[in-house]
This record gives sequence, structure tokens and C-alpha cells, in this order.
Amino acid sequence: MNPMAIFCIILLAISSLLIIGIVFFSILKWIKRTYYPTWKFPDYASVGYVEYLFHKYIKRDLQAWRDKQ
Repeated sequence: MNPMAIFCIILLAISSLLIIGIVFFSILKWIKRTYYPTWKFPDYASVGYVEYLFHKYIKRDLQAWRDKQ
């Protein structure tokens, strides 16, 4: 195989993966829009909220575990 054929095969593989990804996420978006139109989910978790959850649940459990030992 010459380098041009290898380059074309690599480009074809990358473009196929991108097309499959676009189709997959389009189907997910269609399912969300059709069946769950009012569902709200945050795109990110803020650091402050994660710290709040850590102190509320995990740190309290760790302190109780340390007290037992």
C-alpha cells in the first residue's frame, strides 16, 4: 500500500466515526425532545454545589466512621 491509500483509509475511518457520532447524538436529542420535553439537567456541576454535597454526605460519613474506630 502506498502512503496515499493509507491516508485515504484513515480519513475515511475518521469521517465514518464522526458521521456515526452525529447520527447517535441526533437520535438521543430526538428521544429527549419527543419523550422528555421539560426535563432539565444541568450541563455542568458547579464547584460550590459539589463541595456542598461533599460536606453534607461524605464528610459526615467519614467523621462517623472515624469516631467508631
